[in-house]
Amino acid sequence: MAPAAKAPPTPPPMRLATPVPPVTPWTRRREDLERIVVMLRAGLPVDRAFDDVAAFFGDGADPAEDDIPVLLERFRGTGEVPGHLAALVDAVTERQSGEPEVRARLIARANDALKSPAPSDGMTRLGHLRRLALAAQDLLELLLPDDEEATSCPV
Repeated sequence: MAPAAKAPPTPPPMRLATPVPPVTPWTRRREDLERIVVMLRAGLPVDRAFDDVAAFFGDGADPAEDDIPVLLERFRGTGEVPGHLAALVDAVTERQSGEPEVRARLIARANDALKSPAPSDGMTRLGHLRRLALAAQDLLELLLPDDEEATSCPV
């Protein structure tokens, strides 16, 4: 029988020469954090919706012809999976975000865009995508308004 191998000695704990400063919070308001947690739990595709709105409006150029069907599907959804716009409408309705009149108008506009059939020709399809993206952008702004009290996320 071979003798048991000894475990190597535990190294001493590492100590930093310069203390690490505390990380400043990216928001100081508890209600902002609670709103974000609710959206994350609901599976709201906020990041992806922001990315797709930015892809459409970001550089001022229209999306490539090949990207239009993909973006349409993301905003409209499929039979099994709701798109960005339906998820945003649900979140705005549930959270009662914004003024009631503004909220009702934006939800109605988003629902109208979702109910209209997706066109098949290029320019009409691009216009429909623009309607969906504008509705999503307005709902995102209603859900996540700019707030002077919140600070930016540290990088």
